Amino acid sequence: MRQHVDLMIAGGTVVTQNAWREIISEGAVAVSGSSLVEVGPVEEVKGRCVAQRTVDATGCFIFPGLINTHTHLFQTLMKGLGEGLPLYEWINAVTAPSTVAMTEREGYLSALLGGVEALRSGTTTVLDFMYSMPRIDLYRSVARALGELGLRAVLGRGFMDHGEHHGLPLCQFHPVDTALAEWDVLRLELATPLVSFALAPEIPFGVSKDGLVALRRYADKHGMLVTMHVNENDEDDQAMIADYGQRTVPFLAGIGFWGPDVLAVHCVKMQPEDIEIFARYDVKVSHNPVSNMYLGVGIAPVGEMRRAGLTVSLATDGAASNNSQDMIETLKCAGLLQKLAGGSPAAITAAEVLDMATVDAARAIGQADRLGSLEPGKQADLFIFNPRRAKSAPVFDPIVSLVYSAGEDSIQTTVVAGAVVLDEDCVANVDEAGLLEECQSAAWALAKRVGTTRLLPASACCYGKDCTIPANGATGV
Repeated sequence: MRQHVDLMIAGGTVVTQNAWREIISEGAVAVSGSSLVEVGPVEEVKGRCVAQRTVDATGCFIFPGLINTHTHLFQTLMKGLGEGLPLYEWINAVTAPSTVAMTEREGYLSALLGGVEALRSGTTTVLDFMYSMPRIDLYRSVARALGELGLRAVLGRGFMDHGEHHGLPLCQFHPVDTALAEWDVLRLELATPLVSFALAPEIPFGVSKDGLVALRRYADKHGMLVTMHVNENDEDDQAMIADYGQRTVPFLAGIGFWGPDVLAVHCVKMQPEDIEIFARYDVKVSHNPVSNMYLGVGIAPVGEMRRAGLTVSLATDGAASNNSQDMIETLKCAGLLQKLAGGSPAAITAAEVLDMATVDAARAIGQADRLGSLEPGKQADLFIFNPRRAKSAPVFDPIVSLVYSAGEDSIQTTVVAGAVVLDEDCVANVDEAGLLEECQSAAWALAKRVGTTRLLPASACCYGKDCTIPANGATGV
């Protein structure tokens, strides 16, 4: 007797990303509830299962969902503001004041728009790193948007209580003990089967030594992931040396901060000693190639870190320092950047890049047992890549084509926990045209309220009804 299942995706080539990196031509996957129950040749799966709904993937490729291990969804309404500013000037001028001024509705819209783009680029899980904020309504608004979209998420609570003398924005300062108490309450309120949680100290010199120790203890007590920006540029080590007489990574090793549950973000300015310490403590890494290039901070030593045995994952970073949430674009940029850095086209393969966004990313967020590959018993998180596009065709190797010849329009279906959330190019439960119009107006309203329009060139203009900049650019803002 055949098993009754909720969903079957049949006829496509299944790129499993299992331990053998098995690729099944004319394959199928069967889903019951939120889990995969069968993965194999289409005739075998159909022989064992009868589905309430079957999606025909003939001629397409079925991939595990991509996992974005670092973003700031509240930044989506800030795309393009402060272009050309150095990292910390940009934070002080754009992201910090915008976050303080953002309403709950604006936070919701920003996360909803970023989440729609994530789904359209085959992303099924995002780690959202919220900044340290005295008010917690933005956490709720981001969680609400992700819940409506059906995206799987790791919600990170930001922390900052130190670093005024380094120019860090006081508007983000909040006592660590108070923030942890708030987090206890919010975790109970926001928890769902699709949501897990992380501690997110923003930068090492932005949290006091006592605060870092308290966060380590909390993570140990609750078995919680810790994620933090580390060595994004040279100023990080310089600030730590000024405060403690040691560079960032050795100092944090000395206070017992590092561990296999820590996901370090960026890691551009890594010394050999830093990589050795990370390898010793099994620290994971989130590589953000597009953001690193946009802010001009440098090229992360991904090859050296991977050769040292580190788990390196991929991420977009926030849309304010990337200008998109497109993980397909991130795949290509990651591959090209490492080929450039290594001075060889063989410096990294497309298969290794895909690993960084799937199995390695699942390991980086501590969920390798349930995410990252298409195998029975794992969560049904996947997307269908349709190569019938001018950019993608012809296809010889589906992995190479996904990494180097795909775009958001190549992703026709995205499934999260067994639910079809991008269905034949339509995002479920979202009036996308209406959302885009409202986000345009909301973004301009926020920018005018904060004053970030002053950072735009005089020639800038938009099509929105609330735009007050003349189309001819004759008057500045």
